[in-house]
Amino acid sequence: MKKYILAIDQGTTSSRVVLYDSKFKIKSIEQKEFKQYFPNDGWVEHDAQEIWRDVEHLMRRTIKKNKLRPSQIISIGITNQRETTVLWNKKTGKPIHKAIVWQDRRTADYCDKLKLKKKDKIIQKITGLVLDPYFSATKIKWILNKTSKNNKKQITDILFGTIDTWLLWKLTEGKSHLTDITNASRTMIFDSKKEEWSDELLKLFNINKSLLPEVKENAFNFGSTKLFGGNIVIGGMAGDQQAATIGQACFNAGQSKSTYGTGCFLLMNIGSKFKISTNKLLTTVAFKINGKKMFCYEGSIFVAGSAIQWLRDNMLFFKNSKETDKIYSKANKRENIIVVPALTGLGAPHWEPNTRGAIFGLTRNTSQADIIKATLDSLSFQTLDLIESMERDAKIKIREIRVDGGMISNNNFLQSLSNITQVQIIKPENIETTSLGVAYLAGLNAGLIKNVNAISKFWKKNKIAKPNTSKKIIQTEIKTWKKTVKNLISLNS
Repeated sequence: MKKYILAIDQGTTSSRVVLYDSKFKIKSIEQKEFKQYFPNDGWVEHDAQEIWRDVEHLMRRTIKKNKLRPSQIISIGITNQRETTVLWNKKTGKPIHKAIVWQDRRTADYCDKLKLKKKDKIIQKITGLVLDPYFSATKIKWILNKTSKNNKKQITDILFGTIDTWLLWKLTEGKSHLTDITNASRTMIFDSKKEEWSDELLKLFNINKSLLPEVKENAFNFGSTKLFGGNIVIGGMAGDQQAATIGQACFNAGQSKSTYGTGCFLLMNIGSKFKISTNKLLTTVAFKINGKKMFCYEGSIFVAGSAIQWLRDNMLFFKNSKETDKIYSKANKRENIIVVPALTGLGAPHWEPNTRGAIFGLTRNTSQADIIKATLDSLSFQTLDLIESMERDAKIKIREIRVDGGMISNNNFLQSLSNITQVQIIKPENIETTSLGVAYLAGLNAGLIKNVNAISKFWKKNKIAKPNTSKKIIQTEIKTWKKTVKNLISLNS
């Protein structure tokens, strides 16, 4: 019988199940979008129950469609949208509130109060993270406060998890309440050096340790599921950006990858030492495999593919996102349009949760194509902002970036990215690097592969975009971009 690995890739707008054969070639992909909830300005929520139902359904569909026996699936890997926070009752198995998504900004005022008390320095020293609503800690506190006020009783039997933990708990029917080190490192209550939940930060946020999952390295026996007719081990877990880093084989210090999905996330491997950024980047755990832990600098752009989704669904500029590649070519290069797609605030290196998106330079001649091009170019400019911060922190010149995510099928965007950053942009043969990374982890735990060197041998490049525009032209555009963003931040402050 042929053997397979099943990867659950639970993202911000859709859930996917990818089936890999024993040589890590894709056999099938099943996908389903789910509902987004926006109850207030800057608030973003998901229904964790819906996410679980979708994942279970996609797994069943994959098994049925490929006529698989459970014994043919040697391991399951889980990768997930990070920071998104679920609290549920362990007796009923039901969430006590909708999941608060990583993009959500409802705790911005609370974060500002903590900054006035100089708590941001303590948080960065312990976790490597910038104090921001982005991370799980303030979301946990908000849900607990709201639930206790509504019930007017002490909350009992509550568990916390990011989406990986929630799915694992459901798959194992409540037997495994675990997370992996990469997801733990994004909660803002985990000491990434000591590898333990921080008592100091738990006290600061008034979070009881009993809520929290146990933390494990990325390739580990997290438990097994019996929901699909047999016993299947869950052998790998990682947050989506770290999973993509593994899928892109960025195992050496200085190697960088950037994912262009709902948001954009640039990660640079900085080696085995914990180093705090002085340029508003995050220091986070890249992975821990076979006892070896590596850290990375990360820069997060909150709105990337979701800006294209906004142009499609809200502005009705096109029906399919794939159309943007051709439309980009139709834009008038003499139109000096600048789009700052800060639809849920600005992430790194600005960290301005209250800044809102804007379009500058509109004229009677401005077309939909001009706005689409400017939106795509804005992601290249924001990537450059991250590169500059990263190079200052790491004292390493970035000469190439391995890219992945849904947006990299747009060739005009890849060329824009290379031109504006003046860096080689490398597209791999397998662009499904997030699910691939967690499939590798599941394969490691199952003994299908031995180490990260074996993973590096699987990685192959497909296309390279090199700069084809002069630095002089680009420098003028970059100055305009930086000035515009600075003015917009001032306007919203």
